Amino acid sequence: MAFDYGSIDLGLKNPFKLEGKTIVIRGCIEALVGIVLLVIASSLVKEDTGTGWILMIFGMLTLGLGIKTAGAGVFSIMRFFVGRNHPTSLAHNFSQSERSTAEDEAKDVAYQAKEIEEMLMGRKNITFKEPIGFLSRLLHSIFPKLLFLPYPIRNLAQRLFGASISTIVALVAYGLVAFVTLAGFAGQGGQLTFPIYSMILMIYVLFCWKKAGRNIARDAEHTIESLGAGALAKIISLSFLLPVAIGLSTSWFIKNGQQNLASIDTLLMLIPDIHSGLYLIGILIFALFATTLIFIMLKARVNHANPVTEVSELRENWQESIHPNEIFINLDNLVMANRRYKEVPNRIYCELDPKLNEQIEGKGDFSGELIQEIQPKFKPLVLGNSFIKSRLLALLLGNITYLIALLVTVLFAYSITDIYQFFMINSVKSVEQAFNTTHLDEFSSLLMTSVHLLLIGVVLRAFARLLTTSAHLFFAEMQFESMLVYFKCEGTFTESKISTGKGIHDSTQSENVLVRSSITPWVIVTRVISTTFAATGIKNLEHPRYIMELHKDDDQLSAIKSDVISFLKDRESIATITSERDLGNASQLYQLNEQTRAKIEVDTSTLITHQDDAAGYIQQQD
Repeated sequence: MAFDYGSIDLGLKNPFKLEGKTIVIRGCIEALVGIVLLVIASSLVKEDTGTGWILMIFGMLTLGLGIKTAGAGVFSIMRFFVGRNHPTSLAHNFSQSERSTAEDEAKDVAYQAKEIEEMLMGRKNITFKEPIGFLSRLLHSIFPKLLFLPYPIRNLAQRLFGASISTIVALVAYGLVAFVTLAGFAGQGGQLTFPIYSMILMIYVLFCWKKAGRNIARDAEHTIESLGAGALAKIISLSFLLPVAIGLSTSWFIKNGQQNLASIDTLLMLIPDIHSGLYLIGILIFALFATTLIFIMLKARVNHANPVTEVSELRENWQESIHPNEIFINLDNLVMANRRYKEVPNRIYCELDPKLNEQIEGKGDFSGELIQEIQPKFKPLVLGNSFIKSRLLALLLGNITYLIALLVTVLFAYSITDIYQFFMINSVKSVEQAFNTTHLDEFSSLLMTSVHLLLIGVVLRAFARLLTTSAHLFFAEMQFESMLVYFKCEGTFTESKISTGKGIHDSTQSENVLVRSSITPWVIVTRVISTTFAATGIKNLEHPRYIMELHKDDDQLSAIKSDVISFLKDRESIATITSERDLGNASQLYQLNEQTRAKIEVDTSTLITHQDDAAGYIQQQD
């Protein structure tokens, strides 16, 4: 959507300033750490080339990440460019002043004009779509009011619920694996390979929560994500099949190979323990804390939901002497135009195109309709102190967790340098030499240190991303309030002639064609509460805007009716002279007519007198 400047401010402010400042601080710290690594690397590269290059690679990556993060934060702090055309219209806007804008926002509108008409006429809200999938239906059954939240928030709740259910099922599956393995169904090798299942469980649970923390895609604003039970069926099936397959494969290898159980057990004992149980406990603690924090924000948002679908309606019949076209012209150009917000043209979702069907002898019928929305006015979301504190806490803890993960990454970089030093000091030329009995303990310790630091960094970044993504989503929501008007008018009309000023002595007269109309209007007025999700960058508010609530507005309906009725009653049906010059000319004609009539009267009286005298003379003669 193009930026259309206007001197009258709409009052839309940047909602990401606090978030942007926090991200800038984090990005600056990351960039500073990257610079420190580069300085250290430059001082070591002459003495130890390999160590210097390792630290330089990590330093460059950290510096680049810091610059990118700081840039995103600065972008969030910058001015929020909002033109006269923001936010996005509900449907295609047919306003003459918004033709170019309507083309740009065509792919982002959430409804069509017919859908808005159906919502107003049917007292329904098609925004609230039915959940898809078993788990999605289960979640909406437990929390019914979740249905009345915007799509991105519903999708976030579904991701958290899906990750939680997957974690629970994975733990149950782990118990089934333990039963199948320890009961002997997996063969003799099943018990030896049981630690592998613990590692698989830990990696799976970590993957579930990492997936839940991914950014809300813009596609999620248009629909509800599916959350079925297919993944759970796979987990349960694999919990039985995986240990059996691995155990039987191990048993077959023992039976047909050169190894026995003792040698395999000895080999597995040489592999360091990755402590999958501790990682799993840590992941569960992080998941419980993040879910609780997000649940507080979700609960506050759910309590604010008020899915009302009420409208104010007017259905009457008027008998007036007026041409049908004048009704629509007055409604569009005067009644609706006078209700503009800050002089922004109304959004027209159904163009006014009255249809007159003229029949014989000056009779016919007419019909027409329009749908207009007054410019939306920003309506702050007031969700309480607990919501504000939870959102701020999620933002701060997410960024702090990112910084802790950065520290772990630096330690991981130094652990890689330790492995490099091990290879150089001990003249190890291959991995096989590192795993021989001479260097096994030392190399395993260095290797497991790097693995642990890597896993810790991945876990921290996964939950840091989950917290910051959730906080950003609740910062981005913006609500608007506007008036939506639907007007439909049908009726019939007849023509007749009326003449005035036809006295015997009048020289001017007015002859008019009078149109008598039977008008049946159907007016629906509602106060719409809509919501959209802002973003940083060029397309800050160019995203779908969804109707959340429809409220009655009897006062505006009465005002619209009063304006239309006053126009009908105040009209003039007889043409008359309003120009001063025309009035002067008519006055001169009137004076001329008076003089003419006076002369005729004198002559007639004289004529009558002569006739009377003549009659008397005749009588005297007789």
